[in-house]
Amino acid sequence: MTDLLLKQLDDALLPVFAVQLTEWLVADLNKSEEPVPDFTESRAKALLRAAGVVDDPTLHDFARLVAGGGTAVRLALHDLLTETGLAENEEAAALLTASTAISNSDTTVSWLSLSIAAHAWKSEYPLYQLDPASPPSEYSPAGQLVKRAATFLRHQIQRSATERDKLGKKLAHTPGDGTPNLETMADGQPIAPVPPHFRPPIPVNYPEVARETLQIGENEEAATPNTVTRNAPLTITNDDIPGETQQPVRMPEIRIRADQVPPRRQARSAQPRPQSGRSSSGNLGTAVRQRFSRDKEPLRSTKLRVIVQDVQDGPGLYGIQVQVRCQGIKAHVAGTTNRDGVFLCELPVRVHSGLTYDVDITWPRDLGGEVERKSVTLNVDRTEFKLPFFRRLS
Repeated sequence: MTDLLLKQLDDALLPVFAVQLTEWLVADLNKSEEPVPDFTESRAKALLRAAGVVDDPTLHDFARLVAGGGTAVRLALHDLLTETGLAENEEAAALLTASTAISNSDTTVSWLSLSIAAHAWKSEYPLYQLDPASPPSEYSPAGQLVKRAATFLRHQIQRSATERDKLGKKLAHTPGDGTPNLETMADGQPIAPVPPHFRPPIPVNYPEVARETLQIGENEEAATPNTVTRNAPLTITNDDIPGETQQPVRMPEIRIRADQVPPRRQARSAQPRPQSGRSSSGNLGTAVRQRFSRDKEPLRSTKLRVIVQDVQDGPGLYGIQVQVRCQGIKAHVAGTTNRDGVFLCELPVRVHSGLTYDVDITWPRDLGGEVERKSVTLNVDRTEFKLPFFRRLS
């Protein structure tokens, strides 16, 4: 919105708009039933110094920057309208449109009073209550708006030349933008109608209308339509059908001699290798499903991770024998732990009531050679359960 507004004005009309905006803000915010002092540029400068939010070098650098006009003034107005929300105000937009009809290059902009008045308009704070003799505190509403006005001034002089050039090209004045006045409209060329509002004045050839009328003479014979040639119909006689006495032709028998059969190779008996981490004796899952299928309760699978350690939360023990059983079922799952001391198996459990399994581990001889048993009830609330075994607590 701010970009579209500022592109309507060239560099010569920007100070005019800034002066009109300052007068409108001061007239709106500095009125009271009792007589109040005018909010002038010197009063705004004294207020900034008394509040301690800006120093003299900053004021001098800002005055020298905007004195050159051009891009610096355009960027300052853009930032001020954006920060305070004046770009969305209809009266401010009307002031900018009215500035296009005013030509006065000797206008001096009161930037300090404009920045304070714009931030006061955003905070809906009256200007006559800003007294340099009694400056506002830092965290009061008046102190905050004065501080934001000083931040606006410092931001203008802190912007680099490269950044100023890039933003200036983006916000540069475009002669075609804005609403043309009556003089500009009179000098302009008439706009030709274009589709789809007006039909272009070009001839159109319709395929259903021929350019020349076809005529048929009396001596001309009408063309006869092409006739379809038909061959004799297909017929099947008794001679074409083979008789019942005709027997099918039989080929000689296929015989395979002993010398044509390749010698058999004796297959080596595959010996299952013991797997570290998982093995089984019997199908425990099938036995459990057959045992509890009469309960009419569905079964689902979950995982049981058996962790064997010498010390609690210590390194795992490798090669520990683990056996998982279910009470009343002869089948079981057995195996050894892996290098991390983990034995993982997948077991079926009942959906509603769960299922209890007994886990036995056999400690090696150097650790006692005993068999330790733990029982755990599994359910479908979790996809994996952990069951730790350890010899010592610390």
